[in-house]
Parts: sequence; C-alpha cells; structure tokens
Amino acid sequence: MMHKSFPDIVRFSCIILLFSLTSCSKGKTAQPILLLAGSKGFGTYTGEILKAEGFNEFFTDSMKNIKISRSFLARFDLIILAEQTDDLQTWNLFRNYVRGGGNLITFLPGQAHADLFGIEKLPGKISRPYIAIDTSSAEGKSLTGKRIQIHVIAEGFSLKNAKAVAWFCNKSDSDFEFPAVVTNSYGKGHTTAFLYDLPRNIAYTRQGNPESAGIEKDSIPGIRAMDLFTNGWVDTSNNVINQSDEQMALLSHCIEHLNREVKPLPRLWYFPDTLKCLVTLTNDGEFNNENDFESQFRDVDSMGAKMSLYVMETDRVSKQWAEKWTTRGFEISGHPDDTREAPAPVWNNMYKTMSAKIKEINDLYGVTMSTVVNHWFVWCGNNETGDPEFSAQAGIEAKNGLSMDVNYAHYDNNSGQGHFLGSQGSQQGNFTGSGLPMRFAGSSGKIIDIYQHLNNVYDQQYTENHDPEGFYNCFKGLMDRSLNNEVYSFISIKSHNDKYYFSRDPLMKMLAYARNNGIPVWTVAELAEFVRTRDEARFSNILLSGNKMSFDLNSSIMHLSSLTVMIPLNYRENPLKSIECNGKEVTYTKRSVRGYDYALLAVKPGADYSFKIAFDN
Repeated sequence: MMHKSFPDIVRFSCIILLFSLTSCSKGKTAQPILLLAGSKGFGTYTGEILKAEGFNEFFTDSMKNIKISRSFLARFDLIILAEQTDDLQTWNLFRNYVRGGGNLITFLPGQAHADLFGIEKLPGKISRPYIAIDTSSAEGKSLTGKRIQIHVIAEGFSLKNAKAVAWFCNKSDSDFEFPAVVTNSYGKGHTTAFLYDLPRNIAYTRQGNPESAGIEKDSIPGIRAMDLFTNGWVDTSNNVINQSDEQMALLSHCIEHLNREVKPLPRLWYFPDTLKCLVTLTNDGEFNNENDFESQFRDVDSMGAKMSLYVMETDRVSKQWAEKWTTRGFEISGHPDDTREAPAPVWNNMYKTMSAKIKEINDLYGVTMSTVVNHWFVWCGNNETGDPEFSAQAGIEAKNGLSMDVNYAHYDNNSGQGHFLGSQGSQQGNFTGSGLPMRFAGSSGKIIDIYQHLNNVYDQQYTENHDPEGFYNCFKGLMDRSLNNEVYSFISIKSHNDKYYFSRDPLMKMLAYARNNGIPVWTVAELAEFVRTRDEARFSNILLSGNKMSFDLNSSIMHLSSLTVMIPLNYRENPLKSIECNGKEVTYTKRSVRGYDYALLAVKPGADYSFKIAFDN
C-alpha cells in the first residue's frame, strides 16, 4: 500500500485540528458531535466505539482542557459526556443546552442530575449481570432480543419521565425492574443515559477480565490472553450474536434517533468497499522451512487468496523465497518466541524478544514487521513495573511500532474448565463479543495504539479433536451470519503448515466458499492498513439548509480498497433525492443497516471529497 509521508500526515492532522478550532469561533463546528472525555477512566475509549461504528465526525476534548460555556456547547448538535463531574455550574450549562434543543448522551449520571434524564437514583448497586434491549423501541429495533452479558457494576435507578430502551436483568428474567438505558425529553432537547459504564464494559468484553492478568487460569500451559476469559467471563451461548457489538450498535441507534430531527449524520461502512465480511489467513512458521511452505502457498495463491506467514526461525526461510511471495501480496512477519518463561512472562524479557524479532525480520528480509502472533500466544500480564496489567502485551507490541495483534485465538482444548470459550462448529462465534478490529485499552482506560484482531477459526482447536468438518463449519457459520444476519465479522483463519495434512481440504473449501460469495482473503498487514485508513478519515463541514445537506470527507492515507460512505435515506420523512460528489451527481446503492436505511457510496481513500445531498420536499 502507498502512504503519504509522516510529515504530510502530521501536517494534515494539524490543518484539520486548526480548522475545527477556528470553526468553533464562528458558529457550528466542523464536527457535529462533541465527545467530552477526561484522562481518567474509559471515556476516551468512547471515541474508539464511534470510529468502529463509522461516526467519524466527532471532536474530542476534556472539561479540564476547555472552558465550558453555553455558547461553546451550542455549537454542537450532540454531546457525549463520557467523563464524570459534580460541578453544579457545569451541569446547569448542560441543562440549558438540552432545554434549548440540544441532545446529550452520558454514562452513569449521578443523583443530582437524574431529573435531566427522567430517572431517580435508588440506594446502592444492583447485581444484574445482563441487559435486555427493548427491540420494540426505535433505538432497539433490529438488535438482539437475547440477554446480553455485562462486566461492570450496574447503577440502580427508577423511571420517572424517562422511557427505558434496555433493562438490567438476570439470564432468565421475564419481568424487569431496573432500567439500563433510558431516553428522555427535556425542554426542546433530548437525553439518553447508559446507567452503566458502556465503554469500560466494551473493553472488558473484548479483552477479558483485568483481574485475571498474569494468572494461569485455564490450566493450559503458559499465560495466554485466553486465560482472561475463564471462570464464566463468557456466556458462550451468546457467542453467535457478538455481545459487545450489539451494545455499540445500540449506542449508534441512540445517536441516530437523537439526531433524526437535527440533521442526517453520515457514517463509514465497517468493511472495505461494500463488502459484508472479510477474511484474513495466517500461518505460524514454527520449525518448518520454505520448502515446507511452498505447496501451501501455491494452493492459497491458486484460490486468489493471500496469507501472512509468522516466521520463528529465520534461518529456515531465505530472503529470495520471502521476496518471491511478498511480491505476490503475501505477508512475511515474525513469530516471537518467549516460551521459555511462558508460565510467567516478564515485561522486560518479552520486550527484548519482540524487539529482537522485529530487527531480525527487517535485517534479513528488508521487511518492516507490522503484525504479530507470538509462539504459544504468550501474553505478558504484568507491566514494566511488575504490576498486573491485562493489556501489557499489547503495550509491548505498540511500543515496538506494531499495528495489529492476532494473539487472541479460540483454543481451549484440555482446559480444566472444559470448552470455556464456547462450542465448536457452526455455532462457534466470537468469544470476545466482537467481530470488529479495534484498538486496545489499558486497565486505566488509556488507548493503546495497536489493533486487536481475533483469530476465530483456529486449526489446532479442530486438529486435536479430529474434526475437519467442524473446522470448515466454524468458518461457514461466521461468514453466513456476517453476510445474512448482520452479525458482522472480520474472520481470521489459522492454518499451520505442520498441520496442513489436516487443514488442507477444509481450508480449500473455506477459500472456495469465500470466493463464491465475493469475499476476499487478505493478509493481516493489509487489514491493519485498511482499519487505520478508515479510522483516520474524517467527516467535516456538515451543514444543512432546508432539505439540502453538504459535508466533506477528508482522508490522507491511501489504500487499494474503497471507503464506503453511508448517508441516511430519509430526513424527516423526506426521501433522499440525489447525491453529488465533487460536483458530479453519482449513483449509489441502498442498504438497511441494523434497521436504518442508508445510501452507500464507495470512494478511494487518500483524497478529499465534497458531498451535496438533496432530500425531497
């Protein structure tokens, strides 16, 4: 892929920031959404959720960094308050903002502000480990009706004027007592409150239990990321619905519903182009050599697919062979080996192992290593000072400049807790509750600049159970749900070369099934580049006059695949009439996305676009 130089990207970012700030002094901002998130807690992770959901038109700041004023708040159509404050003067400004017609979303409101959200605080916490979405509500339509597991403390409130769109509950409850998500009208504006820490819960669901960091929990030798999902952390019966993604979609619905009378908000589609799924294929080199890999690579290449090879012993793979396959679009990366201390990985040693492998790959192959799978999936669970930290390994990798981690894998054979990650075959889903690549968060909530990509189709899980058909059906089930049921997943297949005797036939069936459905099979590096390209793109200058809207899309990173802009098909019951892009009327496709209708239009990243939208009167 081609990228602009680092100085160009910095210059572009500075221009966008300057434009955002100068726009603030002249009325409405370039971004209609204000995210207020401080340095403490998981508030800034809300921005990762917004980007994953395609709402790339938000401006992030903290109440500690800016002077909150009535005129400042009035510049935004929607405010997401993701940091806590008890300052009465600030809350009075929020009240006035909503009363005058503004929209406000918050997490964990306190009693002093409960009336703004139409609720009343009850004493103490409540023990309800699930939420149930009201699918008859506008915010809950097309979402799951199953109970969704949560991993954070629930706050007890009773309803006064608010309407509940989700409830706290136990797994089998049929009657609900405590609201989990509420909406309310206040003056001319509207509010939505999640009565639990949504961003923290998303991070915990995706990354596991922070209290299990660095502890052997599953009785499978070695500390791995999968140890973080033991002791009932995963309701495995829900793996096929992506519990984390359902909650992120609920937040998206709340945003769409709150803003429906203000202006339509464009979004970016989850996948490249207008695809509904994407596949990556990986191979851990282990102790094999290039002659062993050759036939497998030829098979994969013959199917029009690509593969990432994680080399552990570089003396077994020559530069000439690596260049032959990287020229064809395959990825050569490193497979760091710190298994000598797998029972208790040490931060400093794992860091040195990682750095040494990156240098080794670069020196021998002339390749900049950007993605990683560790031998045995070794996952350091302690930070630089030795304290427990469930994202320490991600921090090590980010500090070494890596862009995507594929160490979370569905492997739980021979565990003392049985198949604690879930069933196999067609009903195997995503035990992280998500099919989307997103950046990691530390236990303090700080964003770590490396993406998490779940290896959800892992050959060894099925090899040891002598189940090639289950290996294929696992893949097919994930793809079918992504294509047909809006359980969207980026699917990652692991096909070890030393297990190719087992995996060849089911793998060829997977690649054929993907090809027949028009789904490409990429390297992890290509996926990492696309996700970063998508996250970097920004909507700005979103203006509405009557039934005409205009906005810009700014993108500075190039990628061979397209970004797809999603534009609501209706505004105040008026259907979309036409779309102009850079002065020319363009065609578009229509698609319902989780109950909301959109026009989809693909554009090439690495350029700026101006859109003009007309709705019928």
